[in-house]
Amino acid sequence: MELLAQIPLIGGTLAVVVPFLVVLSIVVFVHEYGHYIVGRWCGIKAEVFSIGFGKVLWKWTDRRGTRWQVAVLPLGGFVRFVGDMNPASAGHADEGDLTPEERKAAFHNAGLLRRTLTVAAGPCANFLLSVVIFAGIILALGAPSNDPVIGLIGPEAVEDVGLEPGDRVLSISGQEVADFGDIISILARTNGVPQSAMVERGGDVRQITVRYHRIPQIAQITPGMPAARAGLLSGDVFVSIDGAPVNSYRELQLIVSDKLHGAEIEIEIDRDGERLAFRFVPELVMRQHPVTDEKVLLPTMGIRGTALAGIEPEREPVAIYRALGGGVIQTWSIISGTMIYIGDMVFKGADTSQLGGPIRIAEISGDAAKRGFSSVLWLIAVLSTSIGLINLFPIPILDGGHLMFYAVEFVRGRPVGEVWMRVGTMIGLSLVLLLMVFATYNDLVRL
Repeated sequence: MELLAQIPLIGGTLAVVVPFLVVLSIVVFVHEYGHYIVGRWCGIKAEVFSIGFGKVLWKWTDRRGTRWQVAVLPLGGFVRFVGDMNPASAGHADEGDLTPEERKAAFHNAGLLRRTLTVAAGPCANFLLSVVIFAGIILALGAPSNDPVIGLIGPEAVEDVGLEPGDRVLSISGQEVADFGDIISILARTNGVPQSAMVERGGDVRQITVRYHRIPQIAQITPGMPAARAGLLSGDVFVSIDGAPVNSYRELQLIVSDKLHGAEIEIEIDRDGERLAFRFVPELVMRQHPVTDEKVLLPTMGIRGTALAGIEPEREPVAIYRALGGGVIQTWSIISGTMIYIGDMVFKGADTSQLGGPIRIAEISGDAAKRGFSSVLWLIAVLSTSIGLINLFPIPILDGGHLMFYAVEFVRGRPVGEVWMRVGTMIGLSLVLLLMVFATYNDLVRL
């Protein structure tokens, strides 16, 4: 992508647009292929499998009579089954135009179970893709070892950290170290003050000086907590709380834990060079006190900092079943976090500026491409989960809307009428367009 960025005049745009189109095309293809392959297994014939909309740039017809095509506007895709009135499978065309063989393979003539499986297969394919990618990343990277051995010193570590990859830490400031967790636990309390440590390096035991500093940056937002509702984002760096400067994550923890219960706080953060202010009331949560280690009710914003501040443990191989389990957990965490955020928006007035549209996704795709292939894979997995979940919302025109109609059909014993189907589709299309406009508006305001 660096090569694209060097193209005069348009290089910067291409470095953002190309990764975005690649990521989106992969996610869309997997979603639509889920519909296609399960439909085929259920005896439903697909007429068209399209990536993109509008004028067709390339097409090919396979031996089953399905036309595979790539269209000029690559912002989605569709599978049109035999008998569909449109790509959204909302209503069906006149059967008089179909041969007896086509009627038998038409989508609307398939049984309720076969139609349900075909529609649900799209989001399920997205979830499966996410699980596989997350599991693959876990397999490739391995699991963190708890041995007190330094595996990697990352770029976020301070320059004079003192430790080197391969060091086995024996003690810090006279405190014996039993595992890697002890290293981080002891150093986290030092707040950047240099400490004496004993390490085994290259077969020799030596005394060194180590320094550990966690910048007051948000690495993760807990859905449903005050910080998420207020509109804080991952990557935000704290500047001050109630006017008191914040220089480290340790200071941030100490300042917040000392606040009065139920008191509103005013924070200032740095977001990509821009200073922003927020006011909200932290929520009381039972957690470990940063000084005494006792579990008590403390004011909590609902954020997490960079856990290791650049000091990474060694990694060890992971069994496939553990990696798959980790993939499922990661996929579910995205789903549950999204649902909590939506609930907060609807019922608790959470900040809606976090909703992003195509421009925001394109920016994130470009950033991921700069960081490397693994970051792009991670983005594909996250976006795949999100698209799968959104498609399950019970909005006509989305897969969830079709499943809602099928649930009504199951209860009533007969399909929803064509008129209601078309009205629902128009309402669903309007809602989706409004959401897209709102998300794009957020993108433009941010820019």
